[in-house]
Amino acid sequence: MPNLSARIEDFVEGDAFTIQRTIKRTASGLATGITATKAWFTVKEALTDEDVAALVQKEITTGDVPGTGQIENDGTGDVNIVLRFDILTADTRAISTTERYYDVQVLLSDSTLTTPEVGVIVAVDEVTLTDA
Repeated sequence: MPNLSARIEDFVEGDAFTIQRTIKRTASGLATGITATKAWFTVKEALTDEDVAALVQKEITTGDVPGTGQIENDGTGDVNIVLRFDILTADTRAISTTERYYDVQVLLSDSTLTTPEVGVIVAVDEVTLTDA
């Protein structure tokens, strides 16, 4: 079952962090033998924006690409699929402290495209401390 009301808000604008998502095989109804071949994390100003207008988009495969991410487990052996997206400083600055919309999409080995998560993402303001 997709999470259509997710919220990511526990990061500071300007910081880098990692988003990891597990797609549970039984809960999502994935058939035996189906694996993940590609996945995307996309952040937009509006839900209606085209992907080409995305503020941030990370496309991952099973190959590890630092700064982008990786399908850490593609589901081979009928286990859960595990995705990792690396969110960089430039990405969190693009997201900013204004609420944006994001989704996670996965291309499966049977050519099916699924969207297990859609939600809102917003950064916390940077705070710079100085010596008094």
